[in-house]
Amino acid sequence: MTMFSFKLVDEFVAPYRSKQAPFGYRDAAGNSVGEITFLRTYSRKKEDGTKETWVDVCERVINGMYSIQKDHAKSQRLPWSDAKAASSAKEAFDRLFNLKWTPPGRGLWVMGTPLVNVQRNSAALQNCAFVSTGSMTKTDPAKPFAFLMEASMLGVGVGFDDKGADKEFKICATRR
Repeated sequence: MTMFSFKLVDEFVAPYRSKQAPFGYRDAAGNSVGEITFLRTYSRKKEDGTKETWVDVCERVINGMYSIQKDHAKSQRLPWSDAKAASSAKEAFDRLFNLKWTPPGRGLWVMGTPLVNVQRNSAALQNCAFVSTGSMTKTDPAKPFAFLMEASMLGVGVGFDDKGADKEFKICATRR
């Protein structure tokens, strides 16, 4: 399975590879807090072991966004125009590259990755969630906690209640 059903053409992206990303103020050593933050937080390790550049992230994010949109339109039999999408994706890429807009940080971090675009798991794109312990059952008392743990491992802040605290689950201890 290919990861992207939509992809910016290489001829469009190539000129951006020689441009300096507009990360803002640089100190006397040439360091930019914006660039350091980007590299630490949003640049992912590529298959060859190197870190993504700003251009790589912009391309990954736009290809991921437009692939989700295209897949949804096709699956729901909604109108889709490759030409219109290519035009607006180029504009979105240029604006993202020049920091005229950005998705939420989670979008920079995980959009266009196999987790989102192949496995169709959007949980890591969410900032927060909630789970009720009231849904605990005798046969699966850990269910809300399994959700809480998985979401937390994806960086999602999870709130919960204590509605399951009064459920009477007897723990049977065996005697030896």
